[in-house]
Amino acid sequence: MSQQVLKETIKAGTVIFRQGDSESHFYIIEEGRVGIFIDKDGKVTKVTELGPGDSFGEFALLSGDKRSASAQALTDLQVFKISTEGFDELLAQLPDWASIMLKSFVRRMRAMNDLVK
Repeated sequence: MSQQVLKETIKAGTVIFRQGDSESHFYIIEEGRVGIFIDKDGKVTKVTELGPGDSFGEFALLSGDKRSASAQALTDLQVFKISTEGFDELLAQLPDWASIMLKSFVRRMRAMNDLVK
């Protein structure tokens, strides 16, 4: 595994990133659960809960924008943390990972759209 793709263990309760952060790694969950939260006008809302096989954090990686939501470990996690360079490397070598990420992305966009309605 390259330095652009790292396997990490994250303890339950850890905030992985916060809405507004500029860091742009994305993550694929191997084990555990993650909550995705948005803060709108001081009201924090859980958008979705993700588990093994799901990815998160790709919005910032794909857009280059700041984080649109916060992510917190709901349980102990095993994740693959992937940099922009690692993402490009994975797309070239493992197109199935791109499919996993895009399916997860679409589910979360639908959930966020439902929240806004």
